[in-house]
Amino acid sequence: MKIVISDPVFLPGEYRKRLEALGDLEVFDSMPSSNEEFISRVEDADIVMVGRHGFSKKEFHASRNLRMVSVWQTGYDHIDIKTATENGIIVSNVPDYAFDSVAEMVFALALNLMRKVHTADSKLREGDFDWRDYIGNQLMGKTMGVVGTGSIGERVIQIAHGFNMNILSVTGHPSEEKARKLGVRFVDLDTLLTESDVVTLHVPLTPSTEKMIGAKELAKMKKSAILINTARGKVIDETALVEALEKKKIRGAGLDVFEKEPLPPDDPLIRLENAVLTPHIAFLSEESLEECTHVCVENIERFVAGRPQNIVNPEVLAESRLP
Repeated sequence: MKIVISDPVFLPGEYRKRLEALGDLEVFDSMPSSNEEFISRVEDADIVMVGRHGFSKKEFHASRNLRMVSVWQTGYDHIDIKTATENGIIVSNVPDYAFDSVAEMVFALALNLMRKVHTADSKLREGDFDWRDYIGNQLMGKTMGVVGTGSIGERVIQIAHGFNMNILSVTGHPSEEKARKLGVRFVDLDTLLTESDVVTLHVPLTPSTEKMIGAKELAKMKKSAILINTARGKVIDETALVEALEKKKIRGAGLDVFEKEPLPPDDPLIRLENAVLTPHIAFLSEESLEECTHVCVENIERFVAGRPQNIVNPEVLAESRLP
């Protein structure tokens, strides 16, 4: 059995040994330069652990022996699940990890924008020590709008209470009991956008959430409000966001994810001072990396043992090529 790690992941020695105990292991520690290079890496693999590189229909069809893909993250919108299922290939992910790390990053971005940390840092390095340019606002007493109340959204809400913020939320399953438990007021998206000082997105990328924040939605936000996205880049219409930021229709945006990743060097977001940008690292802490790799390797071990777990396409089980 051949196991391939197709692109960079966090892989301490103990996990490498666990995979080596299952079969022949080949590890690639750089991103493939092209789809053709990716195919050359995985075409004769039985199992692939994939990080940020996508797995397209063409790449699945080129993989002659592939039986299982273990995705080294929670999101799997970069994997062609339909083709995997049609070919009897099990895809597993790492659900519900890094929610503490991502939730904390929300506040790192929010505080940066509210207190102008990124601007103050760059100006100080240029020799400007005048405090009058950096008057910001505190989070205490402001209203935070949380779109989505999964594990990450709930953790964001808990932290927001520590800042004594008022909290609004949009969820697919509102109830008075859940509102009391979380200490929030469930509202519709329009109300949340209109009343919030900080809007933070915590929804998966689906046909219904793609570009859910566009020009119409941005126009409803306060001019003093900020938008945070640590979910998926395509949840926001970036063209509309760039216009809103350029024309100061909103105060700023903190973005960890983008429509195109890596972010092109000529992307208009890069030149905007009221945008704080990070390269999809909200999950990136030692604690969360360890947890992700542990589950991802365990997914492979369980598959090899004939007891697959964390399957995102369970309908494939009847036809999958289990060991």
